[in-house]
Amino acid sequence: MPILIGMVRLARFSADVFVEATLALVAEGGPSAASMAAIARKVGAPTGSIYHRFESRCAILATAWLECHESFAEALTPALRAGQGLAAALSVTSWARDHRRRARFLLLNEIEALLEDPVPEPLHRRVQQQQAALDEAFAAYLASQQAKDRAAPPEAMARAKFLIFDGPIALLRPHLLADSSPPSFLDEMITDMHRGLDGDKPDRKIETGNGRRVA
Repeated sequence: MPILIGMVRLARFSADVFVEATLALVAEGGPSAASMAAIARKVGAPTGSIYHRFESRCAILATAWLECHESFAEALTPALRAGQGLAAALSVTSWARDHRRRARFLLLNEIEALLEDPVPEPLHRRVQQQQAALDEAFAAYLASQQAKDRAAPPEAMARAKFLIFDGPIALLRPHLLADSSPPSFLDEMITDMHRGLDGDKPDRKIETGNGRRVA
């Protein structure tokens, strides 16, 4: 009987429970807040029980990152592969609204700060695979724009990265730091950025210093 009770108690603390606690701690206080002792306290479990599921602190942080990044990539990838840059950018804010805790974990913390210690090899491979998959989707988007964007490839890539990733994340940042829902006007700002900076502007007029407009 005591053995059975012990097994039931151990099963109470699933891997998902520890990952959720890690997400919450990092979202609230940054990577340093997610010590093994703090994770255990958040769950209400003995510290030793974490090691039944994860071999190290870095392993649980990597697992949390993988879960957040996979969700983020799933939101963006369809629009990227369809060549829809604005839709992809708006997916960033939509995802952040629907998954605020995960957005705070993923978008407010560099991966280098989260995974300072060596990541177990199987998890390291998964991290690389997920990063590569999103990079491939972004590359597919860039390829779809080549016929429309007359800029040199480095400029086109830098602009697309800003419009789809860096710009929307910068707009989200103060709201994520405040743990408040991103307002709808961010979507309007992102749309305006795309209208002002996208490369598909064959009829754009450029005003010279003397007030003359040229095509």
